[in-house]
Amino acid sequence: MDTAIIIVWTATLIVALLLTGVILKLVFLIVRTERDILKLAATTLAGAEGIVRNTALISQLETTRGGAGKILSVAGLIAAVSASIDQKLRSVGAALTEGTRK
Repeated sequence: MDTAIIIVWTATLIVALLLTGVILKLVFLIVRTERDILKLAATTLAGAEGIVRNTALISQLETTRGGAGKILSVAGLIAAVSASIDQKLRSVGAALTEGTRK
């Protein structure tokens, strides 16, 4: 009877040792995967911070649009005045060249 108990106890210890090895391997795989996840999370965090910095000013575009509209209207006015000045200078130049031909 003592031999049977020793055999069962030894077999149980061997099975427990094998299962512990399998569980230990799984724990190492989980730890390695967790480290990979932490590296990817750090990379993702850096990317997310860059996105936040790059998109922070989008809310101020509405204000810029109002100023840009004013600039555009003034630029149109400047273009019209420049065209008028150009036309007047051309007519003065034409009048001066006609006067020298006579």
